Amino acid sequence: MRIIDADILSYALYDLSPYNARCKPIVLKALRGELELYVTHTTLLETYNVLYWSYRVRPRKQILRKLSVLLRGVTLISPSSRGFNIALSENMPLGDAILVATAVDNRIPIVISNDKHVHRLAEKYNLIIENPLTQQL
Repeated sequence: MRIIDADILSYALYDLSPYNARCKPIVLKALRGELELYVTHTTLLETYNVLYWSYRVRPRKQILRKLSVLLRGVTLISPSSRGFNIALSENMPLGDAILVATAVDNRIPIVISNDKHVHRLAEKYNLIIENPLTQQL
């Protein structure tokens, strides 16, 4: 059981990313049923926005098709509202706090992330971090 953050998902879906080769296998394993992967609505929206606004992927349909395929291989779960409290108490970005809270509340022990804020909270919340940019999954 793993939950994935928006940065890693963006790298996996953006073929021109220098990190694509390290992140895309995660999505492919999920699509083949080899990996139990969870994603929140928040992560999907963050990923969409990164692909559209930062990477300038056009047309929108291209992004939406990729996300639609992704949804065939992952479990979509609701983001935890407790993330707001974590963001405030830990002084961290809201999206990262929601990811951590969702993992904890749904007993998902592994977070796939390269984010320093998520890494900082991993021990406190008994989470395991997998960073495909620095390690093999």
